[in-house]
Amino acid sequence: MKRLLALLLLCFAGMLHAQSLQFSQVKLVTNQETVPAGKVWKLTGCAYSSNITGMISTGQSAGVSSNSDAFIQINGQNRAVRSVRAAGGFNHASGVVWETNWPLWLPAGATLSAGSGVGEISVIEFTVVP
Repeated sequence: MKRLLALLLLCFAGMLHAQSLQFSQVKLVTNQETVPAGKVWKLTGCAYSSNITGMISTGQSAGVSSNSDAFIQINGQNRAVRSVRAAGGFNHASGVVWETNWPLWLPAGATLSAGSGVGEISVIEFTVVP
């Protein structure tokens, strides 16, 4: 029975084709770039090109309202990486800041660029090793 189990495990292990990732480089992406064939990109964060605005008031009747979003573009589509909603006045102010959870992974052939409110995207490139 033990031999049969060992044989089955060896056969199953032979059917699996494991891949691993090998570090290639670290880069900052601003303009559109494509993940090269045989590579994957790990997006670890971004540097924003605009500050969070709003939530500033200088008198009792002052009121501030602001919406501020930051985007990256993946395959030509905007993806929000930060969203800010703020409103209020001198006596009462409220706001919400949301940021994406990093990392994000992109496969070979995907395109990436910085969008509105993003200066550059931090990327770690890996080579897929069969």
